[in-house]
Amino acid sequence: MKALLLFLALAWASTIVAAEAPGDQPNPGSPAPVTQATIDKLLAVIAAHEARIDELERRLGDAGSGVSETPPLRPAIAAISPPVVAAVVAPELPVVAPAVLAQQDHDIMMTIPGGPQLHIRGFADYNLGFGQDANPLIFPLGRPAHTTFQVGEIDLYMTSQLSKKLSFLAEFIVGSDQTNTFGWDIERYQLTYKHNPYFQITGGRFHTSIGYYNTTFHHGTWFQTTTGRPFMYFFEDSGGMLPVHTVGASLSGLVPKTGKLNLHWIAEGGNGRSSDSSLAPVQNFLSDKNRKAVNFAIYVQPEWVPGLQMGGSFYVDKLYPPTGLGIAQDISSAYVIYNNSVWEIMNEAVLVTNKISGTDLVYHTPLMYTQISRAFGRYRPYFRYQYVNSPSDDPVNIFTGRYMGPSAGLRMDFTNYVALKVQYNRLYQRVPAWNGLDLQAAFTF
Repeated sequence: MKALLLFLALAWASTIVAAEAPGDQPNPGSPAPVTQATIDKLLAVIAAHEARIDELERRLGDAGSGVSETPPLRPAIAAISPPVVAAVVAPELPVVAPAVLAQQDHDIMMTIPGGPQLHIRGFADYNLGFGQDANPLIFPLGRPAHTTFQVGEIDLYMTSQLSKKLSFLAEFIVGSDQTNTFGWDIERYQLTYKHNPYFQITGGRFHTSIGYYNTTFHHGTWFQTTTGRPFMYFFEDSGGMLPVHTVGASLSGLVPKTGKLNLHWIAEGGNGRSSDSSLAPVQNFLSDKNRKAVNFAIYVQPEWVPGLQMGGSFYVDKLYPPTGLGIAQDISSAYVIYNNSVWEIMNEAVLVTNKISGTDLVYHTPLMYTQISRAFGRYRPYFRYQYVNSPSDDPVNIFTGRYMGPSAGLRMDFTNYVALKVQYNRLYQRVPAWNGLDLQAAFTF
């Protein structure tokens, strides 16, 4: 194509040069004499046209590699994140994954000439809390007890397609806590190679495939129906008991010849969480042991029941706290999820077992939640009940005690990119019950 364009440009340039030749030729019927000036002028014209052709090809290439124009993005109630692929939206709203969100026409894009495009999407939320059980991410629970305006996390979600099979994802968080200071945190930082539907490998820092909620909903509360995560899936720096982040490698894929059952497998290995609770719980750079934590998970998405997903996982690690006694930790999970354009029904249970090596001491911590919601256009009322019971003398868990109770609320998708939520929480502990009311505006930008 380029050669054809250059040929046409050369022919056109030749006619121009010929037209500009002197009129007092000795023989008007013969071609003009070829001089150095004529050659220089012809080469200049060709160079100019070649530059224009290169620019046109670059523009056509950019247009061909981008995403075709789409209608305005509608807010999804649940995010989709490999390997989990379930979402709930209002009846008329399309399901949109974060990776797709990062390719809308209003993204911020940084392009290296001839290289990949970096897509950036943002998520944030504002809150107004009343009572001791208002904000769902404050640790320990019950603080603050005063009516408080709170800025939530600013989540910068970045993706880049490096090649047909290689992609990059990062999630940068700016947030505050009970210290009233802002801090940066890198929650996810992962490079993924997808060979085919049956095998892909991810390396870096990612969300551990324990259960369903942890790999489906990340840090943008805009994706979540509720104002926050269940107790059992609190992040580590909020007192969470589960290793919801892993630094290592994750392998996953579809099991061949499973037909309409759609059986998937996941195998992960990483540093695990720190053995010393006084240190950063996620070991990003240095590990305190040679032995690695491993996690295995499977799930099915039967085609004959669209929106149904069932699965489970088993996580194993060995911790060596400063007490000198090793602790074998096992984490088992099971879940049944049903999500479609109207209903969101989620049920999960996890059992954390911490066994002190060389003794008969075993500590069991059951965790569970059930959540149901139904969409009525842009309105989605919801209900969640959750239960956590960690022994007070557990040697690993920072979050100890019994926490149980209901939450009820309403989400309204105010615009395509802003969701307003009101949620009431009642928390029962081994002390008098607490109440809390949280108002939230969650949005994407």
